[in-house]
Amino acid sequence: MRLKEKHFPLFYRWWNDAPLRRLTADSTKKMSKRIIDGYLLKHLKNDRYFDFIIIVNQKPIGHVLVQYKKRKKHFELYIAIGEKNYWGRGIGAVAVQRTARWFFRRFPREKALYLEVLATNRHAIDCYEFVGFQRVRLIPKSKTILMKFLN
Repeated sequence: MRLKEKHFPLFYRWWNDAPLRRLTADSTKKMSKRIIDGYLLKHLKNDRYFDFIIIVNQKPIGHVLVQYKKRKKHFELYIAIGEKNYWGRGIGAVAVQRTARWFFRRFPREKALYLEVLATNRHAIDCYEFVGFQRVRLIPKSKTILMKFLN
């Protein structure tokens, strides 16, 4: 399901959840409603941001984003399962696989889809490798691993 303003309250909770922020942003710093609204409204208005809500049994449990990184000249994927009781069930892997299929149907000329993952997030790295992402390089400054999925 595409992101809509009615989903914004989910992000206030998810993006301010300390364990989730440690895994995705290496930070526990809280984000204000105003800042989160600003990010999400920007996403809704930009034709190079593709935001989806992950739904399981009619319940929104997470978020997938594919965005064009102008400076890097490629598309990147971001995923977070915000509802912790759904962690470790393979839902993220399914969401990543479906998003990659959608992406390459939508952008058939693209050769790869990229993502960055914190080098300490072993569970996510295993998930991404399981669905077919390959490590490209370690980015020491951000302590992340750049990975790509080839078309």
